[in-house]
Amino acid sequence: MAKKPRPRPRTPKRRVPPTLDSHVPPLQGVPQHPKGSLIIIGGNETKDGHKPILEEVASRVGRGKLVIATFASNEPREQWEQYRNVFRSIGVKRVEHLDARTRDELIATPQLEVVEGANVLFFAGGDQLKITSLFGGTPLCEAIRKRYSAGATIAGTSSGAAVMSETMLVAGNGGESHTSGESLRMAPGLGFIPGVIIDQHFAERGRIGRLLGAVAQNPRLLGIGIDEDTAVAFDGHRKFQVLGTGAVYVIDGRNVLYTDVAEDAGDTTSIHGLMLHVLATADSFDLVDRVPIAPPPKAKQRAQDQQRQQREKQHKEEQHKEEQQQEAAGQ
Repeated sequence: MAKKPRPRPRTPKRRVPPTLDSHVPPLQGVPQHPKGSLIIIGGNETKDGHKPILEEVASRVGRGKLVIATFASNEPREQWEQYRNVFRSIGVKRVEHLDARTRDELIATPQLEVVEGANVLFFAGGDQLKITSLFGGTPLCEAIRKRYSAGATIAGTSSGAAVMSETMLVAGNGGESHTSGESLRMAPGLGFIPGVIIDQHFAERGRIGRLLGAVAQNPRLLGIGIDEDTAVAFDGHRKFQVLGTGAVYVIDGRNVLYTDVAEDAGDTTSIHGLMLHVLATADSFDLVDRVPIAPPPKAKQRAQDQQRQQREKQHKEEQHKEEQQQEAAGQ
């Protein structure tokens, strides 16, 4: 009589540890294939008359709402009221305010309901470290990242622009050449866009030296310097287009052959083999191939005509104000 085979001993099931809270950010912090878009503004964008940058922001709202975050400002109420009035004048019907003064306040009251249904989230200017240190890594921050991945537009101006990248410039001397050994203060940003470092108020505050220094420290990063009243609009991570009246400077250090930025001599920094692109309105840039793209001639002409009309209108408004002031002074 055949013996019955002995049953195999059962392998004990491995216990799977409980998942972390959903708001804990993943190790790979940059959204890989976001459906949303970014509008990154160099600061001091036009808020009167024809305002193409803010009109572009408003065009993304659709039937949803626009949320204005004033974390960076020392005067959040005044800043909120100014932007609320501007966006309502453009035709945005639903505009809501997002603010907190301390991180523990934001943890205790995350305000997640404010970003529900938001098609555009707009970070106003001030101090970029206030945004990242107060807001970064909170449940609210992760909710906004999910909105971006799902299709929302994230916009930011001035310091609200600086926080968009993986690494942000916090401080550094403007108006002069970078020197070896000079400390550029940089910090982790919110990581909406990989592989770039962004500076704002670029030509107006003479910041090309500090952005060159930042790129020399790690040529993997593409430096993007944005003038005031100028913006770059990203759709995904492949390409951006320039909007507004100023220029965008793209610094590509990929082919740098030599730099003494790591020396501690205090001398003016040498950087050999750097490439600089200067882009104007309607120009585009491919971040993957690192090449600028000129627009069709008609599109370029149309953008230039709009700029000319805007300048003429602003000039007339300034003249009218001066005449009114002179009349008031004479009375």
